[in-house]
Amino acid sequence: MTGKNAVYIEGDTIVPEELGRGGLLFLQHKDCYKLDTASVLLAWFAASFSRAGKPCEMLELGSGTGGVSLLASARRNNARIDGVELVELAYKVFLENIKLNHLEDRIKAFNCDIRDLPSEIKNKAYDVVFMNPPFYDGSKGSVTDTSVKPEHEAKARFSKDGTLEDFIQVQSLRTRTSGGFAVMCFSPDRVPEVFSLYEKYRITPVRLLTVHANASKNAFLALIAGKKGAPNAEFRVLPPLFINEEGSSSLTKRAIHIYEEEHSDCFI
Repeated sequence: MTGKNAVYIEGDTIVPEELGRGGLLFLQHKDCYKLDTASVLLAWFAASFSRAGKPCEMLELGSGTGGVSLLASARRNNARIDGVELVELAYKVFLENIKLNHLEDRIKAFNCDIRDLPSEIKNKAYDVVFMNPPFYDGSKGSVTDTSVKPEHEAKARFSKDGTLEDFIQVQSLRTRTSGGFAVMCFSPDRVPEVFSLYEKYRITPVRLLTVHANASKNAFLALIAGKKGAPNAEFRVLPPLFINEEGSSSLTKRAIHIYEEEHSDCFI
């Protein structure tokens, strides 16, 4: 990557990487939550709840440096995305990622708490509201663990600045009532809690997909979708997604399709 693409943020010079879709470039800061498998799969899953060719308004809660929003925009060129991020450093990197890819007309970043959204977002209803909320409530592990340092990353992993219920309540409020979709990824062991909160905030679960390292491993991630204004919507458990072939580091055909091929999935 040429030096002219490097960006100076908070005392660090960051060189963009290839995002691997749509020719997009991506800046990652060492002190922010890193793009990972959950990020890539959430972008794919969220994009699968919008119809190709039809205008789609999307909102990401807790967008970090914007990787998921960028990936979703590359999968659905009909989507316009607003991203909300509390941590100022991550927000600044998100802004640079938007500029770097000339996506100012399609993606907008907001630096705020999800519990105190600006009127520009409060006055809208979105077709798809997607999120990767903090997996932990503080009862497991420690925010001060070296495994979750620095503080910016700890905030992304733990619910100090917004509980799971806070995220789902806001997700429900901002999802279009006439058939909008609430989409998220989360820890599989907390799926019952998610479904309970979905019932409380009038989101009907419609799809559940578990993700496994391979066929012999327990799920490490759950992808969940619910629908607003559709109390009788059909619920389906989708076939599990295995990332690697058994006993091998090779990707499965399904994983290759998701990671490398043109987006064609639709779960509506």
